[in-house]
Amino acid sequence: MTGSQLTVGAVVPAASAVRWRRLAAAAVVAVLGVAGVVALSPPLPAAAVADPLPCAAEAADVSQAAEMAERCGSPVEALSERTEKNRLTVEPGGTARFVGAMEPMRVRSGDGSWRDVDTSLRAGGPEGSVVPVATLADVRFSGGGSEPMVTWLEGASTFTLSWPAGPLPQPRVEGDTAVYPSVLPDVDLHVTSTADGFQWVLEVKTASAAANPVLRDLRYGIGGDVRVESTPEGGLRVVDATGGLFAASPAAVMWDSTRMPPPVGARSLARTSSVDGGVDGAGAGQASSVAAPGEAAKTAPVELAVVEDELSVVPDVQLLTDPSVTYPIFIDPALSKQRSKWAYETSNGENNDASAMRVGRQPPSDGSGEMYRSFFEFDVSAIRRTNIVSAEVTMTLDHSYSCDPTSVYLYRPGGNITVASGGRMPWKSRPLGSSAQAYLGSWAGSANESGGCGKPDQGDANAVFDHAYLKDDLQYAASSGFTIYTLGLCNCSPTNNEYETWYGYWKKFYTSGIYLNVTYDLAPYKPVPQAFSTTTDCYQQCVSPAWVRTTTPTLKVSVQDPFGGELRTIFEVRTAPSDSATVAAWNYSPWAPVHTYTPPVTSPGTSPAGTAVWKVPAGKLTSGTYYWRARTGDEVYMWSGWSPWQTLSVDTSPPGVSSVASSEFPGKQWGAEVGTAGTFTLASVSDAAEFSWQVDAGPVTTVAATGGDPATATTGSYTPATDMVHTLYVRAKDVAGNVGPTVEHQFWVTPLANRCWNWRLDETSGATARDWGNQDSADWVCPPIGSSVTPMPGAVSSGVTWTADAERGQVASFDGTGGISTSSAVLDTTKALTVTAWVKFTDLASGSVQSVVSQAGDGTSDLSLEFRRDANGGAGGFCFTMAAGDGELTTACADPVSWPVSEDQWVHLAGVYDPTLDVVRVHVMGDPLFCAGDFGEAALTSARPASGPFLIGRGTQGAIDSPTYQFTGRLSDVYVFQRVLSNNEICQMSFS
Repeated sequence: MTGSQLTVGAVVPAASAVRWRRLAAAAVVAVLGVAGVVALSPPLPAAAVADPLPCAAEAADVSQAAEMAERCGSPVEALSERTEKNRLTVEPGGTARFVGAMEPMRVRSGDGSWRDVDTSLRAGGPEGSVVPVATLADVRFSGGGSEPMVTWLEGASTFTLSWPAGPLPQPRVEGDTAVYPSVLPDVDLHVTSTADGFQWVLEVKTASAAANPVLRDLRYGIGGDVRVESTPEGGLRVVDATGGLFAASPAAVMWDSTRMPPPVGARSLARTSSVDGGVDGAGAGQASSVAAPGEAAKTAPVELAVVEDELSVVPDVQLLTDPSVTYPIFIDPALSKQRSKWAYETSNGENNDASAMRVGRQPPSDGSGEMYRSFFEFDVSAIRRTNIVSAEVTMTLDHSYSCDPTSVYLYRPGGNITVASGGRMPWKSRPLGSSAQAYLGSWAGSANESGGCGKPDQGDANAVFDHAYLKDDLQYAASSGFTIYTLGLCNCSPTNNEYETWYGYWKKFYTSGIYLNVTYDLAPYKPVPQAFSTTTDCYQQCVSPAWVRTTTPTLKVSVQDPFGGELRTIFEVRTAPSDSATVAAWNYSPWAPVHTYTPPVTSPGTSPAGTAVWKVPAGKLTSGTYYWRARTGDEVYMWSGWSPWQTLSVDTSPPGVSSVASSEFPGKQWGAEVGTAGTFTLASVSDAAEFSWQVDAGPVTTVAATGGDPATATTGSYTPATDMVHTLYVRAKDVAGNVGPTVEHQFWVTPLANRCWNWRLDETSGATARDWGNQDSADWVCPPIGSSVTPMPGAVSSGVTWTADAERGQVASFDGTGGISTSSAVLDTTKALTVTAWVKFTDLASGSVQSVVSQAGDGTSDLSLEFRRDANGGAGGFCFTMAAGDGELTTACADPVSWPVSEDQWVHLAGVYDPTLDVVRVHVMGDPLFCAGDFGEAALTSARPASGPFLIGRGTQGAIDSPTYQFTGRLSDVYVFQRVLSNNEICQMSFS
């Protein structure tokens, strides 16, 4: 379900939910204008949208049933809630329909599926037995012979019952009954399958059969590992080895086949109602059968007793020998698992058969004028804690004394049934009428089957009890956590208990087909508050207690309803976490009806969950602390509880930086030398949570502030790579995300005592290249530094000659076979460094790589200022290469824009490693921003230390390997610095 719909006004019955929603849409525009609410659905998983479950009458669980019912517009049963007697169906409108039966209606098969109860018998059971198709009792009936009459398995327990008078004949199957003919002369045995047990009835056909002494005390054999006990009410209990109830039986009865003569004419209520029983007119009544006695049948109790391992069944001798009885006579015990639960009370304290629920005063033509009340129970554990929308109890009236409709009253007696199903409880032990716990309504009807109402039979009547009293009381039961809901029927009116003694109100109801039909709703779950958005509302503290930087924060909660449907959510913001605190903002109009709230929030195609969103309007909040919560309602005005209070602090004032201090680099003063690590202490007099800082155009770093006044933080170690003027930029940010203005801290970095190395290569003879670094006061690039400096002269190998050059004067000439090397490493390649040289290549084709200067590592040159033929797409180029900590080489090459790569031309090359910025750079004839040179740069993190010698005019494949990447051409003025030269310094050197 999508879109925005809103309802206004009273609760609408679930049956009209769809029509109601359509009508409610008309109210949306008007209400949204004052509510200012936005409703959002969460993004749907692609699979859920692309491939939803096909529409069906069943779904696996309540969540799937709710989604399918809403999407398909038809009820869907949730199979997870199906039981023997109950079923739950989710309606499209977001409610559920519970149908509970008084007796089992279905049974679970071995494969886990459900099938309707089917008591029909079929052959093919073990040992040739006959078995029911689908019942809750695992019973089998003898196929004839010496096998037990009945074998019943329940869990690990077994119960058998054997016919006492020899082998049984092969039975004749008639529907749900196995008929064993002539088990005694003129006596047939009927064994009938029931939904959760069995019944066995002896049919005594003649007086001579009734005189058989065997019938005076039938001793059925009891077998298995169970125990059979008599009950005070005259019935039986079968218990297993653990003491658990295996099966039970109400008191047994017997009846004959007496019928009254056909009536002369119809009898109305007015002519048959009587207080003293003096009026006749019931008519012929129903005929007796194996299943039940007829209306005029003579009945008598049957005594049941357990004698050692035998069940004694003793019929009433007086009825057996009564010359006025009509044959056949039926003798009836029964056993069941008690999945059904009903009972009766009689005013004369006599037992009767369990074939019908009797209500009222039984006419003399049907009995002795005793009064009956009947009780029945439903398992209502599935609807505990729900909100009842509507309820009804339905049953079928089998017979009424009157031809005209008469009333019967439904009550909740206040106590449960305490006897076996179909058994008798003491008269008025469960109060009805004016003494009942609750009056639940009445129903009037008739179903006279005597043939005296102008036609042979009025037929059965459907009784429906649907008064609001039933709904209200069931709501009480659901709210109180009832698991069993017991009801009682009587003819006693709720005010003065009249009509119970009137024959005209006599009725018999079927014990099957009794249902409790309930439409109910579960209130939506409590909303779950969500975090504020860090991009628009908050920064560090986005959950309660939250800090936001706006006076119009967006409140969000996760909402969900067990049955889907349309949800509406209300939000309120108060000045304290109390119902009585002042309301600062809410999302419904104070002049609108109380049930006017936000648009629905649903998520079609997924489980019924979503997000409710409301933005607090402008002008409601100011800086300060507030408390908010939310609750959700559905389309039948069932409301969740409030979510927990959420603390919300509004802060729109940005923090400021009050001071920046550093002992190494104080503001606008000469500080430590370049390359010295320093820290800066940052402070804010307001509620700063963190500081962001950067030096010059370097990377931005964020550090957390410590609490207190002022809030402070330190930048951590910062090492300037260049000297002179630098600027630290600082901004403070509070927990809500307010950002203060930028504060500048200018500091001056003292230049290093400039340790450098310089091989001028202006010798005229000899095998040594002098290191002039820091030894010539006339050298402006590398002047003396006032301390002892150990020179690093280079050893000149063959292939290097001293040559006079027209442009550079005396220089070193390399023929591609020799080089110059120091005795050990010169540079610490893990730190800032710069290498420069004047270079003239005379044969670029002599090698794919020609190293101008390098420093040897373990396996290759870890530093190399060089020419590479493969640079610039194969056009060649001047490059600077260094090795990273993992040995991978990083190369920066300059594009030949201002200075194309060519032979016999002097160029000034420089290579730089800047660990502060994690880059390597190459300069050709100075920096391109200030000189007409070319430039290249590449990222390098954590350079590898090179421990080999410094080499001029060649590279190496290893610290002790033979030369490689040899240079062909002339070199002059090779300078090496353990620092980063600025662009200006490099540019000036290219003009010297």
